Amino acid sequence: MTKLVLFSDQLKKENVELNRRLISLFEHKTPSIGYIPSCSDLHRKYFQATSEYYKKLGIAKIDYFDLDVEYDGDTFSHIFDYDAIHLSGGNTFNFLNLLKKRKIIESIRSYVNSGGILIGVSAGSIMMSKTIELAGYGEDADQDHVCLDDLNALGLVDFQFMPHWDESEETIKLLRKYARERNTIVYACKDGDGIVINNSKVEPIGGLQIIEPNQ
Repeated sequence: MTKLVLFSDQLKKENVELNRRLISLFEHKTPSIGYIPSCSDLHRKYFQATSEYYKKLGIAKIDYFDLDVEYDGDTFSHIFDYDAIHLSGGNTFNFLNLLKKRKIIESIRSYVNSGGILIGVSAGSIMMSKTIELAGYGEDADQDHVCLDDLNALGLVDFQFMPHWDESEETIKLLRKYARERNTIVYACKDGDGIVINNSKVEPIGGLQIIEPNQ
């Protein structure tokens, strides 16, 4: 039943194939998406940009659900009635801290196991792994301002995801070291590329680098 879409970024022209595969996962022509930001988007700047992105794909119903300063538990519970949930980009540590604070990690897992579609962008995609440790790795790492002790995340995939890969060999060398030390698979993903998972099938879209722990 698992339906996951992992974006590095949502760039309208570059994501044509990934967008097509996302649309194919919906079971009807008027799907709905519940949007979760990594921190409060009080002026809805990033939410509006994402709404426009989906509207150009023919998805008109996109609603905002805050986990941070505007959080309301009763309101948030309605997100699980939507066809898909969108996990935004941003600071991965802050995002995971909010998911844990509001105690909704298990609810998201149950939603996915019941057939709900989970969409991640950048930090939101990293969140689908067992751990977000990779978010703090390398020169462009996220900063852990919230001092998280537990980096365990949703655990929906058995690999780790590195967004915004710039195609540099230096990054690949660092990721090979990481993969060996943690005995894990890492997907290095350029903006415009991504991964679609439908049931147990993992489908890389674009020029991703797959880094095995024995490389």
